[in-house]
Amino acid sequence: MEWYPKRMPQPVAVLMAAYNAENTLKQAVASLLDDPYPCRIYIVDDCSRVPVADVIGRHDPERIEIIRLEKNGGPAHARNAGLERILENGHDYVAIMDADDVSHAGRLSKQVSYLENNPNIAVVGGWERVIAENGDFVSLVALPCDPQIIRNSLFVKMYVSHPTWMVRAEVFRKLGLYSLTYYAAEDYELIRRIASHYDVTNIPEYLIDYRISSGGMSANNRKRQLVDRLRIQLRYFKPFNHHAWIGIARTLALLIVPVKRRLPDTISQDAAKALQTA
Repeated sequence: MEWYPKRMPQPVAVLMAAYNAENTLKQAVASLLDDPYPCRIYIVDDCSRVPVADVIGRHDPERIEIIRLEKNGGPAHARNAGLERILENGHDYVAIMDADDVSHAGRLSKQVSYLENNPNIAVVGGWERVIAENGDFVSLVALPCDPQIIRNSLFVKMYVSHPTWMVRAEVFRKLGLYSLTYYAAEDYELIRRIASHYDVTNIPEYLIDYRISSGGMSANNRKRQLVDRLRIQLRYFKPFNHHAWIGIARTLALLIVPVKRRLPDTISQDAAKALQTA
């Protein structure tokens, strides 16, 4: 299926869920405001101890909209609250951003250009530069870019880094928002759902600084995340695709013999190159 986006002054909406991110939020927002491509940033304050409005301070309401929730509901609930507003306002594209990451200059324009030139693509992500909580460089993470390789690889785990996504708004209208059923893996379920209908890909460029946070979902809910991943893998299981069996086996192995994670659940640049030529 092909989409033909309508023109508007700011076709891109950036969706950012924030919960107790007062130490990193201003840098994340500034990185988007510094991007030469115009966007409107929707920050959903998931009942943070310090209100996002207090952290941001004075701001241009045409560039930033803050939606504060009265009760903490988790990432999927917060993002859905923002998405409802974004879809109501009629933006063409939704860029995902975490409140502790840093967007690279040119990210938005590169992704918009890619989607406009590739009408078969529903979601485009990118590579990421991993940083520590204090901002120190940790690693570079690259991911495959071929849609069919990604579709097969998604049977195993995430191969389109969530905070790098840019999604056609029409996709949410057709397939729905984040599922509230998988609290610790709502992004994985959504990309599996989308990839079941449309092509998704990555731009082979580093688009964000991905911050490893000791307070993040993956760090504090690893077992829950794996259980939810297994449930999603079973939901989208294809018995005649060997990648589906590999995914189930890998997740079960991680549940039985857990390993300490030091990097986001992606793959190295060398591994990505190997996948691309496989």
